[in-house]
Amino acid sequence: MNAVKQPELTRPGHALNSRNQPVEVMRGRHSKERLFGPLPGVRCADVVAYEFELPDSFEPWPGRTLLERTFVLLELGVSLANPCWARHVKLDGTVVDRGPEGSDTWYVDLMTVEQHEDRYIFRDLFIDVMVPMDRRHYRMLDLNEFANAIDSESLSVEQATDALRRWQRFLDRHLHAERAPVENWTDFPPAAILSLLELPPFAEPVRWSD
Repeated sequence: MNAVKQPELTRPGHALNSRNQPVEVMRGRHSKERLFGPLPGVRCADVVAYEFELPDSFEPWPGRTLLERTFVLLELGVSLANPCWARHVKLDGTVVDRGPEGSDTWYVDLMTVEQHEDRYIFRDLFIDVMVPMDRRHYRMLDLNEFANAIDSESLSVEQATDALRRWQRFLDRHLHAERAPVENWTDFPPAAILSLLELPPFAEPVRWSD
């Protein structure tokens, strides 16, 4: 099963060029009504890229800005981002320091995907993996939250099995194609997102609020 629900054709005249089509994105969490957006984005083939600006409570890595760009592999329902920030001071004064992770570590999230013409809704589905690019092993996170959602019945067995199959396809296709672990990732960051990495900002950035 693909992650996208019944893709619609993009309306004529909505293309940046023959490959890149402008889209709007809303993002949120599974079973939560509140969504953040609309955010400016671009679709190229089976990838959507979108971006937003983080507030000043975040400190960017040297040479980076607070503009965060995220990529979604539509077939798999998986989002990827190389976070632009190194440090965050929360409203309660708690400090999140990403220094030990390093500026080249990516975050990959399992998602649900809905498409309504040129608007996409992406909801986080709990499971994450941190993928460093310096030959350290990856770090899987939040499987307990996924299990809790099944226990509470906010996530059906059908949704859960579909999500896990998509997640395994991502791991096999992009991190380890062979059964035995190897030194380098198979296709990560995915070749499909590389052209979108180099695009200039999509529009006036929308600022995320703490």
